[in-house]
Amino acid sequence: MRKILLSGLAAIVVVAAASAQKPGYDPVKSPYGHGEDSVNCRLNLSLMQTSAKAEDYNGALKPWMSVYENCPASSKNIYIYGPRIFKTLYASETDAAKKKEYLDKVMEIYDTRIKYYGADDAKGSILAYKTYDYIELMGEQTDQAVVYNLLNEAIEDMKDQMNPLDAYSYFIVASLNEYLSDNSKKDRYISDYFKVAGYVDQAIVNARSANDEPNADYLAQVKEGIVKGFINSGAGDCKTLTEYYGDKVEPNKGDKGFLNEVLDALASIGCSDADLYFTAAEHLYLLEPSANAALGLANKNLRDKDYDTAVRYYGDAAKMETDKVKASDYVMQIAGIFSNQRNFARARQAAYDALEYNPSNGEAYILIAQLYASSAANIFPEREKAGLVYLAAVDKLQKARSVDPSVAGKANNLINSYSAAFMDTETAFMMGIKAGEAVTIPGWIGETTTVRLR
Repeated sequence: MRKILLSGLAAIVVVAAASAQKPGYDPVKSPYGHGEDSVNCRLNLSLMQTSAKAEDYNGALKPWMSVYENCPASSKNIYIYGPRIFKTLYASETDAAKKKEYLDKVMEIYDTRIKYYGADDAKGSILAYKTYDYIELMGEQTDQAVVYNLLNEAIEDMKDQMNPLDAYSYFIVASLNEYLSDNSKKDRYISDYFKVAGYVDQAIVNARSANDEPNADYLAQVKEGIVKGFINSGAGDCKTLTEYYGDKVEPNKGDKGFLNEVLDALASIGCSDADLYFTAAEHLYLLEPSANAALGLANKNLRDKDYDTAVRYYGDAAKMETDKVKASDYVMQIAGIFSNQRNFARARQAAYDALEYNPSNGEAYILIAQLYASSAANIFPEREKAGLVYLAAVDKLQKARSVDPSVAGKANNLINSYSAAFMDTETAFMMGIKAGEAVTIPGWIGETTTVRLR
């Protein structure tokens, strides 16, 4: 107990004192100091590190004090162990004033780290970890404005290179909380949303280019959470966004980046049928044909029932899209148009084209299955053989759930439904058809499958 009290008193001295350096200290040429100072610095570094590695933070406190004040550029470990020491003191302290002093010291240590090691470690990363410690210590009393300001500076410093990755989420949550407590900050939250969403999108591209799929997948989850928060915030409805961007599109019709932002924003909350969306798409396509612009024009022509033009633009959007998953979805729009026109052969071909972009697109296989089922009554001259067509449909559904677990529920429901339409055993016997044998489905389907009976 006496040791803890003495350590606590020593810590108060540290907190109260400025991290002054000795006159003549040169952090670049002589980070350990000179002569006896250098010897003392190295000794205290060793003592600090030995105690800290053993998680004896009380024992690490005194030597830490010495190196922090006398040779602050001698080791990055000063700034790694420093916050741990004072967070430990904070956790065991009951006096509110002293806890505040320990908190302030933790914050100061990160600022000093930027001063001496800002060239080694990104400023944005240091600020992010400073924020995390602030949140940890403050708990429910966390001031969202403090979090916002720290992480805004961090993200502006690193943009799409932000590390740690979850700093994007912490920042946008702080921005959202600020808006929810003060509606005058709505425009700032909307602006923050698009800024951060853009950085995360580029960070995903960066990770995939580096074959870093774990981080790419994690960032995709971060983006999903950011979008859901935006949609549920009330700030991101169609009316609000069209009002927000309404008078900005014409003055910026020559700004490709801005027009892409408008299209992404409206599409992210399901406003891709808004007139403003189509206007921005038309301007963008005139400036430079792009996937975003082509998609906007495709949606416009679909709304206007100009299906041939819509098909052409969806195809153009897919060809220009760098994200293969999105490209596959665009081609599925073409498949849907042909399906609605009951042009089953062209719809199936479009679905297969979508699979060329994304082999894991289970919806493509489900659509093909539905096309087969829709034409089951018209394939064989004998209506009794319609059940054989459902065999080919179920084959596609089984393929769908094997390549895309997200559609398994939908596929299973259809499998249960279509299996009930299989040829029954008695009818198969009368027609000379046996379970397990191969059968070719004629007409536009033209596929071979294995007979199963009910």
